[in-house]
Amino acid sequence: MRAVIINRRTMLLIVLIIIGLAALFLCWPGSIEIKTIEPGLPVAGEVHIDSKGSAAAPEEKNNAVSNRAVAEGNSDFFIDYRLERERTRGQRVEWLREVFNNVNSSNETRQKAQESLLSISTSMAKEVELENLMKANGYKDAVALVDNNFVTVILPVNSLSTGETERLSGLVSKGTGIEQSNIVIVPKR
Repeated sequence: MRAVIINRRTMLLIVLIIIGLAALFLCWPGSIEIKTIEPGLPVAGEVHIDSKGSAAAPEEKNNAVSNRAVAEGNSDFFIDYRLERERTRGQRVEWLREVFNNVNSSNETRQKAQESLLSISTSMAKEVELENLMKANGYKDAVALVDNNFVTVILPVNSLSTGETERLSGLVSKGTGIEQSNIVIVPKR
């Protein structure tokens, strides 16, 4: 039997990864959500027949209704994006763990692998925090990607005004400590 020695940094890293994965699991929008049809929201395929017997598509009353419809249509994109992000990240974490656990790796290489694992864990926590921040600001869904000194946030809307983009960039900057010039807010049509 071999004795397993775990130092404090390794234990801290494992705990942070578990916390990050638990936060993702708890905040993940799943099939638990109950969907209801809101009055006034156009339904796909809805047609109005006028007094002359002509068919016409309903007119959208405002941009909020349009943005809501776009958000519902793009839910697959956000789910797929998160799954791909987690799959890619999982592969990277697995590779870093192999480097860290390899007895032939130098101490410097192990240290770099451990720092990279900690960086990934920190990025995961920031991404979950940013996604929840966007949801708290009234967006149905959001995807955030934090990479070193850059942040990309994708929102399910047709467009964003310059003022709204500046406001959201400011919130992201305060939450991450990253300069606004390195933050990109992208509307997903």
